[in-house]
Amino acid sequence: ERFVPKLKEKFTISHSVLGGAGDSISFLKRKLTRLEKGLVLTPSTNVSKLVETFESHFGAVRVQRVACDNGFQLPDVSAQLTARDAFAYRSAVGGLLYLARDRPDLAFPVKELSSKMSQPTVTALQRLRKVMGYVKGTPEYAVMLEEPEAGQGKWKTTNNAFWILESASDSDWSSNREHRRSTSSGVHLVNGLLMFASSRTQKTVSLSSCEAELHAMVSTLADGIYIKRCLEFVTGPQVFHCLMTDSSSARQLCAKQGVGKLRHVSGKILWIQQHVLAGDVQVCQLPTVWNIADLGTKSLNASRVRFLLHELGVADNNGQIG
Repeated sequence: ERFVPKLKEKFTISHSVLGGAGDSISFLKRKLTRLEKGLVLTPSTNVSKLVETFESHFGAVRVQRVACDNGFQLPDVSAQLTARDAFAYRSAVGGLLYLARDRPDLAFPVKELSSKMSQPTVTALQRLRKVMGYVKGTPEYAVMLEEPEAGQGKWKTTNNAFWILESASDSDWSSNREHRRSTSSGVHLVNGLLMFASSRTQKTVSLSSCEAELHAMVSTLADGIYIKRCLEFVTGPQVFHCLMTDSSSARQLCAKQGVGKLRHVSGKILWIQQHVLAGDVQVCQLPTVWNIADLGTKSLNASRVRFLLHELGVADNNGQIG
């Protein structure tokens, strides 16, 4: 009633409005479908076409129960692909990058595959084949968002704010045997609903699990601050922000003042401590079994993946996982 007319005064625009249940619109390469009690966010990337294009070049793939295994982080000493195969590899990974935005179960393997984009190898192609097999068996997965409840998050509740932003962080510790850099993962929930997930290779080699977890918390908090400011700009009410981790040592470092004995990471510690002291974020402990950010740090077995996807509200058209 106000936003669209104001834009039309200066710009030529087009817009779509969701109607009743079953209505859908497309925006930023996502399809949004209205349900009786919420929305379904479906990636616009055509999974069937993506797999078909890959199979037409590299041959048929078998359906896989998981997207990756422990071999994804072993040293790669295989030969490089030919120019033609390398082009097809990059095209396939490019499609997966779009798909992984709305598929947190693909964030980690696609991150590993994209690190080989400049010089794809035979081993990288084998890993890509496994991911394609998993995608082939899960073509209908989408994020389901139910109508949020005021002040009700997945683990936290509050009476002081309508919106609750829960940012879960996790990290492995030097699991990659090729460069020994850890992986940081962050998953952000708004009133218990999936907003954004990330999986990133850390830029430095961590000397302890506590340091690796600290790097992950810094990365997750930076994204969380941005999401929080966007929410406050759009909605107006204050947003309660909670940063969650399953590392007791990293949480204790962030909750107190001073760097202690970890002087080589003093800047990151002091940065988080500053935000905690100012009340911008609350650092909370999250049991490892419930840590949804575990999806973006390592290879997991099929049952663990299904459990975490269920917690994140990712399912197929029938509301089923696996």
